[in-house]
Amino acid sequence: MRATLETQGPPTIALATAAYGALVGSLFPVVTVLSLSDVSGGLGVSLDSAALVNTMQNVGAVAGLLIAPTLAFGLGRGRIMALSGAGFALASLACAISPNLPWMLFARLLQGFFGGILPFMLMLLVMTTMRPGIQRFSWLIVFAGTTSILFGAAASVGGFLVDHLGWRSLFWVQTLLTVPYVGAAMRALPKERGNPALVRTADWTTWSLLSVGLGMVLFAVSEGERHFWFESWWVPALIVGGLVASAQGLLGLRNASRPIFDLSVFRTPSFTWAIILSIFFRFGQMFVLLIVPQFLARLQGFRAAEVGNVLLVMVPATGLALAVGHYWLRRYDGRWLMSVGLACFSVAAWQCVGLNSQWAAQQLWRPALISGLGMGFFSVAVLQFAIFGANIQTGPTIGVFFNLARVFGIVAGSSTLSHLLVEREKLHSAEMGVALGVTDPQVADRLISTANGFARFASDPAGVQASSLASLARAASQQAFALAFSDALTITALTLSLGALLVWVLPPIPSEAKTSATRVSA
Repeated sequence: MRATLETQGPPTIALATAAYGALVGSLFPVVTVLSLSDVSGGLGVSLDSAALVNTMQNVGAVAGLLIAPTLAFGLGRGRIMALSGAGFALASLACAISPNLPWMLFARLLQGFFGGILPFMLMLLVMTTMRPGIQRFSWLIVFAGTTSILFGAAASVGGFLVDHLGWRSLFWVQTLLTVPYVGAAMRALPKERGNPALVRTADWTTWSLLSVGLGMVLFAVSEGERHFWFESWWVPALIVGGLVASAQGLLGLRNASRPIFDLSVFRTPSFTWAIILSIFFRFGQMFVLLIVPQFLARLQGFRAAEVGNVLLVMVPATGLALAVGHYWLRRYDGRWLMSVGLACFSVAAWQCVGLNSQWAAQQLWRPALISGLGMGFFSVAVLQFAIFGANIQTGPTIGVFFNLARVFGIVAGSSTLSHLLVEREKLHSAEMGVALGVTDPQVADRLISTANGFARFASDPAGVQASSLASLARAASQQAFALAFSDALTITALTLSLGALLVWVLPPIPSEAKTSATRVSA
C-alpha cells in the first residue's frame, strides 16, 4: 500500500492537529463510560441496556481502525483527518439529540467508527513522516501522553458536564471540540492527494469479514459482563461466529494481491510481546474505569464528580512518569520501565486488597497516585518496543493493531472483572446469609441495638423490627460487595505481577540515543 506522501520535513501543523484529535478521541470514550448511569437515566432505560451505548462505540472503533490506513493513503492523510473529524462531530451531534436508545446506539456506532481513527492518525503520521531516532520517539511520547495523561481526569470532566449542563452535554462538547480540529485538518498536508486507486481496489471483502467477525467477538465479550459467556446461548454463538468470520478474513488477507495489512509485523518478537503486555496493562486501567468508581458509588454514594476528586491525582503523576520515561528510554533499557509500570498497578491493587465498607475516599489517593505513575511509565515504554524496526510499510499495520489491542484489552478487562465481582458477591452473600442466623447471640444483640435506635423515632414494634432487619441486610450486602472487591483486586494484582515478570521475555532493544547515533554514523 503506497501513495504519494509529503515527507519534506516533519509536518508540525498536521502532527499538532492529530495530537489534539487523539486527546479528544481518547478522553471522551472514558468520560462516557464513567457517566453511563446518567446517560441511562436520560434515555429512560435500564443500566444494562445503556451498557450497549459503550459496546456499540467499541464495535464502531474496530471497523474504523481496520480501514483507516487504506483511507489515509487513498484519500490523503490530511483529508482523512478532516473527514474523520467531521464524521465524529456529526455523530456526536446525533448522540446529543438522540430521542431514544436505538437512535443512540446507531449514532454511537458511527461515533466509534470515526473516533477510533482520531488517535490512530497521530501514530500514522509519526510512523510515515519520521525516521527512527529522537524526533520520532519524542512525538510517540506525545501520542502516549494524549492517550493516557487525562485518563484520571475523565470522571471529573464527566461529572462537571452532567451536574452543570445535563447528560447531553457529554456529546455536545465533543461536537464543539471537534470543530477546530476539522478546520486545522483541512489545512494540514494541503499538497497530498493520496492515491484513489487504493480505495477502489482495496480488499473490501476482507475488511467486511474482519469488521463483522471482530465486532461480534467484541460485542459478545462486552455482553459477557452482564450475561456471562456460557449462561446465554447467544453469547458463545456470537463468539464462535465471530471467530469463524475473522479466520476467513485472515485467510483472505493472506491471499489478497493488495492486502490491507502487513501481518509480517507479528514475526517481530518485540511487537508481538508488546501487544500481549498491553492486554495486561488494560487490567491495571480497570482501577480507574471500574474498581474505584463502583466502590465509591455503591458504598459511599459518590457521583462522577466526587469520584473524580479521588482520581484527579493521577494526572500529574502520569505527566511526571511520561517525563521520566522520556529521559530513561533515551539512555537505558526500556524493559525496566515497562516492568515498573505494571508493578505500580500491582502495588496499587495490593494496597486496596483490604478494602471494606469503612474505607474513606482519601484512602484511595495513594493507590491512585501509584496507578498514575504506572500508566505513564508503561504507556511510553510499550511504544518503544511496539514500533522497533518499523518502516513506512509496516508502520500503519503496527498502528492499527496497537490501537485494536487498546480497545479489546479494556473490554476484556472490564468484562472479566465485572463478572468476577458479581459471582464473588453472590458467594459472600450466601456465606454471610448462613452465618447471620437470628438465633446467633451476636446477631440478636445487633438486632436489639438497632431496634432500640429506631424505636426513638417510631412507636410501631413490627415496623421497628422490620427496619432493624433491613438495616442488618444492607450492612451484610455492603460487606459482601466489599469482600468481592477485595477478591477482584487480588486477581488484578496477581495478573499485573505476572505481566511485570513477562516483560523480561522481551528481547532487549537499543536505547533511542543509540538508535539515533547508529543512523547518523550510517
